[in-house]
This record gives sequence, structure tokens and C-alpha cells, in this order.
Amino acid sequence: MVDLNPISTEASFQLAYFKKHSSGATPFCMPISSPNPGAHVVIVGGTHGNEPGGVKAMVELHRAFGSGKVRLNQGKISFLLGNPNAYEKDIRYIDYDLNRHFNKRAASSVEGRRALEIKRFLKENDDIEALLDLHSVSIGDFRLLVYTKDDSDKIEFAMKVSAIPLHFVFHPEHMPGTLIEAASTHGIRGLIVECGNHYAAQAVETARHHILKFLIHHHLIDSRYMSPETTPTSITFYESIQAITPHTGFRFSIKDIKTGTKLSKGQKFAADDHGDHVAPQDCYVVVPSRVVKATDADAGFLGKRSVLEGDALQWTR
Repeated sequence: MVDLNPISTEASFQLAYFKKHSSGATPFCMPISSPNPGAHVVIVGGTHGNEPGGVKAMVELHRAFGSGKVRLNQGKISFLLGNPNAYEKDIRYIDYDLNRHFNKRAASSVEGRRALEIKRFLKENDDIEALLDLHSVSIGDFRLLVYTKDDSDKIEFAMKVSAIPLHFVFHPEHMPGTLIEAASTHGIRGLIVECGNHYAAQAVETARHHILKFLIHHHLIDSRYMSPETTPTSITFYESIQAITPHTGFRFSIKDIKTGTKLSKGQKFAADDHGDHVAPQDCYVVVPSRVVKATDADAGFLGKRSVLEGDALQWTR
């Protein structure tokens, strides 16, 4: 008898579950509605196919709603599996990174077709208020909030739905084509949560916790489903200064590189067939990728770091 890979077995179950419970025009989208009016929020997992935590948490909570363990008081939830084709194969993407592909119009690839389906869903459901995109990291096992750099309201929103004290604020030109940017064009507020390492058990719990917190914040469920959280006394921010753009043969040249690795201006930190990658200024590495392909839009980012604490943190609350 051939042993089945546990990840593949779980993925098969989750894909079958999504197929069974999906309805409407968008494949792999499971809606739950209350007869009482309220906010419509979208929860997304598996935008990258090798990040299972969010998908597991969505299935877990959908079953909890179905059994009555969790009750929807008002509004609507749409649980959306981002890239089912890649999820089935436990790989980041098939042709292109879906989370860098929402600014494309072509439907000639797996991710191109899925991006169009999701954009159509966002456009047609004009009652959507907010979107939570659940991810995980390949290097290290840490939690991180990710959102665009445009106004202070984004910081306030992030802090209201999460106590994670580590934030990555990116300029859209450094990470074009994200799902939360596509959502923002329809007036939908978006937040990315990096829930831990791809295959850490805690990543599922972090994803589940943030879904519940997101639903409570939008008054869809009671607060009794969560224990009180401790508010962080300080928040570390990384703000993008550029993407690390890979070419064929890309590899990091610093051993044990990770989020927070400090670089000095002029320091070589990676190389590929086009030459060396050198820090343009004193900066930090943010969410580097363990495996990098030439088709990747980026291999991570360089950013500047700041810390808010004490009185400086009060205005965000």
C-alpha cells in the first residue's frame, strides 16, 4: 500500500469540502448569510497554494457555523479559496504568483483566469466591506500584518483587528497586483495576515483567531467566541523601499537571512545571472523567500524600520 502525503490528503479533503459547499458564480467560494442585515466580509486563504493554514481555518470555521458552534448574528461571510489549482499541488503558483497578478487583464494562464474570476466577484458584490487575506512565511515562524502605505487609517484598522506587533507597510509600486489592492479599487478595506510558517500548526490557530476577530470587529458574531487580548505596548514597522527582483540563478548570499536582517549601504546580499544585489542604503530584509524562481515577481523586500511606543502609539488607538 502506498503512503499518502498528509498534506496532499488534507488538501484533497479541503478542496472537496469547498466544492461541496460553494455556491454562486465564483468557484471555490463558500457563502454564509444571516437573514439579518449587516456587513459582508470576505475571508481568503490559499492565495498561494503552499500556504495551507488559512484554508484549514476556513474549513474548520465553516463547519463550526454549520454545526451551530458559532452563530452568525447578521451580515454575510464569503470564504474564498484563492488558488485551488496550486493548492492541490502544494506549490506557490502554477504559472504566476496570483498575489501579483490582479493588475493583469490576460486570462491565458491559470492565475490569470483565477484573478479575473475573483475580480469579477469583487465587482459584482458591491456590498463587500472588508477582506482578510491569510498567508504564511517560508523562512522563520513569525506573525506579521501587511497593508498598503497610504494613510493612518490603515494602521488603526490593523490594530483593531489584530494584536500582532510587527507590521509591513508596502508602497503599491513595490508590490503591484495584490488582492488587497484590487479590493481597494472597489472601496473594500483589505488586510494581509502572515500567520506563521507555512506548515506550523500554530499558523492554523493564528488564522482562525484572526477570522474570528475580523468577524467580531464587523459585528457579525458575538465577542464571546474569543478571549480578551493584550494590547501591544510597541509596534515595529517595516516600510518597503524596494522589491528584491530575482532573475535566473537567484540566490541569497547571506547565511540564515530572515526578516529583520540588517544590511549596510553597499552590502551584497544576493546574486543571480544578472549580477549582484546590493543594498541601496542602510535597510532591512523583509519576508525573503526560501525558494526563488525566475518567474517570481519578487524574492522579498528591502525596508526601513521604525518603532512606535508610548505616547507615539496612542493616536493609533
